[in-house]
Amino acid sequence: IKGTVVDLQTGEPLIGANVIVVGSSIGAATDANGEFVLLNLEAGLFDLKASYLGYQTITLTGVRVNADLTTYVTFELPDEEVQVGTVEIIATKPLIQKDATNATRITTSEDIDALPVRGVNNIVALTAGVVLKDNVVFVRGGRIDEVGFYLEGVSIKDPLFGGRAVTLSQDALEEIQVQAGGYTAEFGGSNAGIIRQQLKSGGPQFKASIFYETDNIGFKSKDDAFDGEKTLGAYTYGYNEFSGVVSGPLFDQRIKFFGNVRYNHQRDRNPQPWPGLDLGPIGDPNTGDTVDLTYAAGPIKGYSLNSWTYAGTVNLDFKPVLIRFSGTFSTNDNQTGGRNLLPGTAIQNIENTRYGYLNTENGSFSVKLTHVLSPSMFYELSAGYFTNYDERGDPYLKEDVWAYGDSVANAAVGWVWERTPAQLANLTDAQRRYSRPSQKSVLGFNFNRNGDIPRNFLKRDQTSFSFTGSLSFFVGKIHSFKLGGEFQQYSMRQWTTSSTQVGLAQLLYNEKQSAAYDGNEEAAKIKILRQQGVNNYGY
Repeated sequence: IKGTVVDLQTGEPLIGANVIVVGSSIGAATDANGEFVLLNLEAGLFDLKASYLGYQTITLTGVRVNADLTTYVTFELPDEEVQVGTVEIIATKPLIQKDATNATRITTSEDIDALPVRGVNNIVALTAGVVLKDNVVFVRGGRIDEVGFYLEGVSIKDPLFGGRAVTLSQDALEEIQVQAGGYTAEFGGSNAGIIRQQLKSGGPQFKASIFYETDNIGFKSKDDAFDGEKTLGAYTYGYNEFSGVVSGPLFDQRIKFFGNVRYNHQRDRNPQPWPGLDLGPIGDPNTGDTVDLTYAAGPIKGYSLNSWTYAGTVNLDFKPVLIRFSGTFSTNDNQTGGRNLLPGTAIQNIENTRYGYLNTENGSFSVKLTHVLSPSMFYELSAGYFTNYDERGDPYLKEDVWAYGDSVANAAVGWVWERTPAQLANLTDAQRRYSRPSQKSVLGFNFNRNGDIPRNFLKRDQTSFSFTGSLSFFVGKIHSFKLGGEFQQYSMRQWTTSSTQVGLAQLLYNEKQSAAYDGNEEAAKIKILRQQGVNNYGY
């Protein structure tokens, strides 16, 4: 924050006036021109108090500070002889951000609270130049990997595919900055734009709040959620969101904390118009197969979401040293396999209630130390850690992909395969064990039988560690310089195969029956995966 303190009546600068940030040890005195600078404030709202001998004290409330930008204020102090009572001024947002050298669009926590939408991506999509498609953010028409994402200065971009890889709670964000080009040299690898997010900080007073939102007005149970009936003229998609926030000082005003917990449950996590299907049972006289083409309107099964997100910050103000700890972590448990009922896509899974799973864990953690060397110079040291883990497959057999095509293993977890006598004819007992159910064939269309296994398995793990250091200083009243460097190290691992659909268990059985098998099961598995296709690195 930069500003001036002047006499209300004459406009003359007041030399040596004190300006402090209420509820902290941060403050400054004005120079010969009545000017002052307050360095190293986190993004957020602050109250400033200006005082001078012989003048009344003025408090300026709600001063907004944005990350890496300067806020300008002016104090006009009345003489003590002028009886104006207690003076408290509410700060307003300037029309022009004078030190923003590029197209920077800022959404503050006040803006977020006032918006009628939920979800960080939905909020970002309201910014000019940003498009949201299939829950992926694009800036200025660039590709998904050309957008940089940062949280508290730590990159949270998926290093392999691009996009934001960390789940965020909008109630934990102090601001969102969207910069479409022209950003400083400390941001690289992002040709389209960068999106910076800052977490909230605790204030001088203890505060707590709770938010809850649901579309389940009729309190439908899990069993009644997909009955196709409307409540108050609309379908219920089982959306439930809870968010709790607590913040304030810890022990004394030098230590402040902020914490947020968010839970989100959705029975259908991507609601789309679905009018339902009511063609009834349809049989094929040639194959003898019958499929029931009946599905209620509204939400679709097999696409649920359960998500927990935790975020928090701790600020330690040991003037002239400031230390900030920040972090967020999220777990997401998703069902997959239910969307292929939508118009324009295959409905071959309509009778299959064995849905796959997609579980993710992701987070970002950082610590930053700031040391103010003088009223015009400070340095920062920060370390960050990012993690992103995904796993997709069958919720019953999980990582045991060699059991996906084993009827005995499937029966052990409660799924007995439906197989026709014709399919099992001319097979030995051992061969029957690994013979997966054939699809139903009705009038030339194929449908999966109930209990059919997911088509692939995926396990992916990404981590990164980063360290940054910078020195910032002012030259004169206007110009500032920043020197720094960054070290970043990534570790990426992935193991995925789509060979579960051909039955790895049966292929392994066949390999063991061959004359070339030497008893080395591990070597046999490697041979099969190389033949069928596996994408593996790091594991």
